[in-house]
Amino acid sequence: MKLKKGNRYLLHILFWLIIYIVYLTQYIFNERSDALRHQFSVFERGVTVFFHLLAVIALSYFSTIRVLPFLLDKKQIIRGIVELCIGIYTIAMLNRVLVIYVLEPMLGGNFGEQESISKIFSKFSILFNYYIISIISGALPFIIFYLLIDRQRILRKQAEIEKEKIRAKLDTLKAQINPHFLFNTLNNIYSLAVQQSTETAPTIDRLSQLLDYLLYRCNENHVSLDNEIQFLRNYLDLGKLRFGDRLSIHFLYTTDQSYTIPPLLLVPIIENMFKHGAEQTTGPIVFRITLKAENNQLTLDSSNNFMSGENKDAGIGLSNLKQRLDI
Repeated sequence: MKLKKGNRYLLHILFWLIIYIVYLTQYIFNERSDALRHQFSVFERGVTVFFHLLAVIALSYFSTIRVLPFLLDKKQIIRGIVELCIGIYTIAMLNRVLVIYVLEPMLGGNFGEQESISKIFSKFSILFNYYIISIISGALPFIIFYLLIDRQRILRKQAEIEKEKIRAKLDTLKAQINPHFLFNTLNNIYSLAVQQSTETAPTIDRLSQLLDYLLYRCNENHVSLDNEIQFLRNYLDLGKLRFGDRLSIHFLYTTDQSYTIPPLLLVPIIENMFKHGAEQTTGPIVFRITLKAENNQLTLDSSNNFMSGENKDAGIGLSNLKQRLDI
């Protein structure tokens, strides 16, 4: 689920609020023998934890937003490591400056002589032991949490891209089928018009039904098999009008009414029967088509007579069908 921008901010605030409460609880109830700690009130301890948390937050976002993209790029790993080291040292030093020049005067305790900026910068052992280690350990939960969330985001984005690719490929394949089918159907109507046949008007009515199916019923990923069968019957009727009594069609089908298939999935097979069978044969033509849908399995058997050795190029129809079945 994709969070809105405002909700993402609230999630970050909630995360750090929980971390703050955990830190403060540990600071209050896990007392060490440091005498200075016993001099602080709960409020003062809360302020101390807040100053520490500022450094943790700074390192967390610096690491994930600035450094992590470099570390994930093989060509930028060295740059990422250098920037991470510089960033950790800079954040630790700034945190110590805030502690010495802001927090300690605010607490009003006896913390000894105030160090200069140059001493703070040069005393690496103090920065490492009291600041760098604690800041890194504090930032790790957020970095791990960020990586997990980011991985889920990447996987979700990849799934969406793959889904869009499949949808675009299916649309392309269906677009290749539709012009081919319409071209053959218009040829049928042209033949009737030339003959001034009384079947011209009924044929145009059938074509309007087919166009309605193509334009308005095929936009879903799956359609009713019964509707697809009716589409095929109309198509076969149009084809039979073109070839007259020479063409005999035997179309048998048994279906489960709840069965659905991708739209126009079976059309290339029927198209090829006309293109490579009926159109290439001068004598009687017989189409035998058996369609069975049961037990979640669809079986289509088709046969037709044809002239051996004529036009072996199957065109794009069967190729599209194979690609759609693969998808």
